[in-house]
Amino acid sequence: MQWRSRNADPAILDALHDGVPNWLRRPLLLWVQREATVVRRNEYMESERVPNVELLQAYETATREEKSLLSTFRKDGVAGLMAAMGPEQFLDFVDFLVFKLGELGYGGEESLESLELLLADAGSSWKVGSRAGHASLEQRVPTGIAQAVDEVTNAPGDAGRLLAEAWNATFGRGHDYEKAYSKAVKAVEAAAIPVVSPANVRATLGTVIAQMKQQADWELGLTREHADYPTQEVVLGMLQALWTGQNDRHAGQPGFAASSAADAEAATLLAVPLVQWFTSGALKRKPHPKA
Repeated sequence: MQWRSRNADPAILDALHDGVPNWLRRPLLLWVQREATVVRRNEYMESERVPNVELLQAYETATREEKSLLSTFRKDGVAGLMAAMGPEQFLDFVDFLVFKLGELGYGGEESLESLELLLADAGSSWKVGSRAGHASLEQRVPTGIAQAVDEVTNAPGDAGRLLAEAWNATFGRGHDYEKAYSKAVKAVEAAAIPVVSPANVRATLGTVIAQMKQQADWELGLTREHADYPTQEVVLGMLQALWTGQNDRHAGQPGFAASSAADAEAATLLAVPLVQWFTSGALKRKPHPKA
C-alpha cells in the first residue's frame, strides 16, 4: 500500500506523466549518475566517479548528433547534461543506457529493475520493457495487455518477432508509425497464412480474409455465440479493419497518408489477439458432419 496525502488529487496521483516531472528529476538523475559515470583515481590517488565520456560519445555517434555535449558532460556532469539536452532528449539517452544494460544480461538486470521501480513509483508513462530480446523504454500500458503481448511476442516463429517490432515502433522511444502498422499487418499474415492459405505462396492478409469469407466455417470455439455476431464475423471484422485501415500501403493512390500514432496503436493492439488466436489454434474451422 502506498501512502497518500489526504489533500492529494487522485486524478494526478493515478495519472501517467510524460517527460521528466519535477518529482522524478532527482531520482532519475541519481540513476543515470550511477550508470553513466566510472570510478577512477584522481591525482591524490583517491577514488572518484567521473563522467563516462566514451558512453556519451557512443550515444552521439548512434544518434548522429551535430552538436556534441561532451565538454558539458565533463564539466557539469549528469545534471548539466540533462539541462543541456532537455527532458525528451535526456529520456532518449536513458533509453540508450537501458539498451546497453540489457546487452550486459545478468550484469545489468539489477540496474534495470531499480530504474523500473523509480519510474513506476513516480507514475511515469515510461517503463523498462523488453521486445525481441532488447531492453528499452516503452510506453506503459495496462498490466494485462503487457502480459498478453509478452506471451505472444515470445512465441517462436516470424509472427512473434514481427509483432515485437510493431510494438517497439508504436510504444518505444523511437516512434515509427508507418513501420508499426506495416509490421502489425505482417505479423498477422505470418500467423494466419499458414493456417488459412498454406499452399498459396502469394497470399496476403486480403487473401486470408477473402478465403475465410468464402469458407464461412471458422470459429473461436466458444460454447455460445450470438446469432448476429458469431465469432467468425468478429474475427473477420478485426482482420478487415486492420487491412483496410492502412493508409500508407501504396503511394500514389487516393487517400494515401502516413500512419498516425492512433493508427499504429489500433493496428498493433488489433494484431495481438489475432496473432494469438491463429498461432495457438484457438481459431479453427468447424468440424463438418460426415455424410
